Amino acid sequence: MAPRDDRPEVKFCDAPGMPDPGFYSHAVSLNQTNRLVFTSGIIAQRPDGSFPESLEEQAKAVYNNLQQALEKSCASPRDVIKVTFYAVDWSLEQGEVLIKLFLDFMTDEHGTTHRPITTLIPVTKLAITGAKLEIEVVAAVGGHASRYAGPSIRSFDRPVAPAKVDVVVVGGGFSGIQAAWDVQKAGLSCVLLEAKHRIGGRSRSQQLQSGPGIIELGATWINKKTQPKVYATAKRLGLDIVDQYTEGDEVWQFQDGTILRARPGSPEAEQMTQFNVALCEVIDGECQNIDIRRFDEFPTALDVSMETWSESKGLSDDMGKAALKFFTSAVVGRDPAEIGMHYFLDYIKSGGGFISIATEGEDGAQSLKIKQGTSAIATGLADEMKPGSIFINSPVDNIHQTAEGALVHTATGDKIFCRKVIIAIPTNTYGMIHFSPPLPHDKRALVSRTKPGVYAKMILTYSRPWWKELGLVGKFSSFRGPICFSWDISDHTRKQYSLAMFIAGEIAAKWATLNELQRIEAVIDHLSQLLGPEHAHLAKDSVLEVNYVNWPEEEYLGGAPTSAMGPGMLSRYGAALRQPFKHIHFAGGETAFEWKGYLEGALSAGSRAADEVIAWAKQEDLIRKVSANL
Repeated sequence: MAPRDDRPEVKFCDAPGMPDPGFYSHAVSLNQTNRLVFTSGIIAQRPDGSFPESLEEQAKAVYNNLQQALEKSCASPRDVIKVTFYAVDWSLEQGEVLIKLFLDFMTDEHGTTHRPITTLIPVTKLAITGAKLEIEVVAAVGGHASRYAGPSIRSFDRPVAPAKVDVVVVGGGFSGIQAAWDVQKAGLSCVLLEAKHRIGGRSRSQQLQSGPGIIELGATWINKKTQPKVYATAKRLGLDIVDQYTEGDEVWQFQDGTILRARPGSPEAEQMTQFNVALCEVIDGECQNIDIRRFDEFPTALDVSMETWSESKGLSDDMGKAALKFFTSAVVGRDPAEIGMHYFLDYIKSGGGFISIATEGEDGAQSLKIKQGTSAIATGLADEMKPGSIFINSPVDNIHQTAEGALVHTATGDKIFCRKVIIAIPTNTYGMIHFSPPLPHDKRALVSRTKPGVYAKMILTYSRPWWKELGLVGKFSSFRGPICFSWDISDHTRKQYSLAMFIAGEIAAKWATLNELQRIEAVIDHLSQLLGPEHAHLAKDSVLEVNYVNWPEEEYLGGAPTSAMGPGMLSRYGAALRQPFKHIHFAGGETAFEWKGYLEGALSAGSRAADEVIAWAKQEDLIRKVSANL
């Protein structure tokens, strides 16, 4: 099994001009996206064991070695948060030299000096004779997920953030990247601040360790016919689009443990089809009463939980309850008792209906894959932006609005004044930002009650596509779990054979209580069970690599694929979801009208928020021109 991308990592660094090991840096994981880098024993010893005579020469060598240590730990002087100096025979005269060289080291190419916490400890001597200065540094940097190895992403160059721009976009998911791309194309100055160590949000395309091929740990599919914006963007970026594999039998497991292999045209398949059609007709029939752009017209008395609604529709038998729970968990990562009927029907209609969301093929949401990975869309857009306009590892923690604009603070110490802010993060994470003045009541009431989806995705990569050899399409569905549903995400041109296993809802919450090895064992054991005794060994014997993400554990996201709402929330507060607040505009996939929770919706919502800002800019420009002529 290949290591997951969020595990702690230790790096030992050698620097030119120092005997091995000379110094080391040790990276310790703080959480799933951030880590501390500790450096120790950084001195100025030459390869022959000697030292420069003067403190100034030694200090220059020490800072040079520190630079090497930081770079090898994927850090920079900008990331330094704590410095400890050990100086021999300290004096104020020495201090002037030492401090001047240190400030030079901490000053970037744009003239900004970063000032971490420092401690000076005078000593009579150091461990190695001849050393006059030793330094220890602690830096805080991002985590270890491999970034998509595609375009150069010039906008990731790390200059200091500008003090003033027209627009700040908060959040580097698809919606934020699209919004920033749009406002820059309109001629406005813009920076994007992303809290995590990567862009792409709930998309995570990752290179396999066991061989060629890219797997999708997040968003995976697009559609040419029903999702025009994301499809057109992928084509414009020159990405390779391939059809989802759809040939073969499906395997179903029902609540009582019965396992059914459904061959196309067989009585078993017909039975499943009839049941799905019946459920589809009930849900799609109710969707006809939904206006996805008007939220206050839905009858309040009917906006009960999906569980209560299903009982009123005669879906109260064990099969009906299990099927609805399966479907709501698969779609939004929540059980029927947690979801309001209005919200769920609005979500289904926004995706074109039950069949559209649940199927593959020309009209299905699981229609097409991107050979380079969906994250290539985000990195492709980023690569077209102005260099130096995207800042990762930059969580926003405070937005203070004034009459002229807003001052945006990051946890890393940057302060940027802008005329407009676009918030493009999940609504369940708004609480991580202090808004001054506070958000309006209705928006606050809504975002404080949205429920991020409980969702995990595990990719099992095999040495051969044994499911196709058995005549299976790769779709394993279970009402019991831990596997809830799956798809084949192989790339035969690269001899990459992978199955994507989804764990959702209450089942995912229980599965998450296991440790890492138990989680993997549970999924593989379940797949073996679904295959039956004769073929069970295939699920276990040829595994090359296992990768997974449990999305509720992802900091700054908290779940996937979206955030759901309970009864009454959408009718009461839906209009506030997208409504600007003074200088702040709101994007993010949840704010989309069509295709909420999908890449299409995220891009569309980003463009909608950008259009609001661009329209304001045009109006401001008109006002300036009129004023100039008076």
